[in-house]
Amino acid sequence: MFKKCSLQFLAFLQATGLVLYIAAIDLFIVTAGDRLNSNVPSFYGPILFLLLFIISAVISASLVLGKTGILFWEKKYKESFTLLGWTVGWCILYFVLFFIIILVNQTS
Repeated sequence: MFKKCSLQFLAFLQATGLVLYIAAIDLFIVTAGDRLNSNVPSFYGPILFLLLFIISAVISASLVLGKTGILFWEKKYKESFTLLGWTVGWCILYFVLFFIIILVNQTS
């Protein structure tokens, strides 16, 4: 299915998947974090945070670098770095978009 789509569109899908994953983690932290904040002993809080951080790093790396790594392994270096560049570009675009949304909401 994704073999026929352009690298730019695949990068868009990867960046969008990353944003959706980050939004899901944010939703989890906001909802569960408030409830657990006062109930979790201070010893377990950092452990939970660091485990979530490591798991998120692996999932994020898989989303962004999975197909890029496959292309690199197949010696398609140009396509690999092009896909990585487009993915980072889409992530920067999402960052700027969310930043503008925050600025607009703060001034209102």
